[in-house]
Amino acid sequence: MNLAEKEVTQIEMMKIIGLFRKEGYTGEYETFQRVSGTDREFFVVMSNEQGIKALFRASLMLNAVEFQYVLDDKHTFVTEKAE
Repeated sequence: MNLAEKEVTQIEMMKIIGLFRKEGYTGEYETFQRVSGTDREFFVVMSNEQGIKALFRASLMLNAVEFQYVLDDKHTFVTEKAE
């Protein structure tokens, strides 16, 4: 099993949420997924009060959160493999 397929643990989720709060982000956490090839970086989808969803990259290695883009018709986040 490669690292990207490994489930994100509760402890990792709490650390990631801590990073978001430290940076001042608020909203609902939709999904957590590992970045391929690493076990210390994650993609996180968050939504705000208006239901707008955005993709972020969170690094436990660098203790940083980086906005990627707003999820819309042109930008989607795939959580399951296509059949």
